[in-house]
Amino acid sequence: MAAWWAQTDQSLGFTARTYYGDKSMHEVFERTAWHSAQHTRQLALMLESHGIAPDHPLTTADLAGLPVPDDVWG
Repeated sequence: MAAWWAQTDQSLGFTARTYYGDKSMHEVFERTAWHSAQHTRQLALMLESHGIAPDHPLTTADLAGLPVPDDVWG
């Protein structure tokens, strides 16, 4: 990843072909961040429902600015 990043247009202004259409690389990274965050929230809730406290659950500040639903399963 580091080698790819070093050789990449770091403005992320280029287009990437994805399974959900051609998107700017900025959009791909943004979607990857919030999508992963949403699944992390779901996994934390599953752990909690079994009496296991996650080590570092995501906070409201961690999710600030990400288009995740208020409801973990939303």
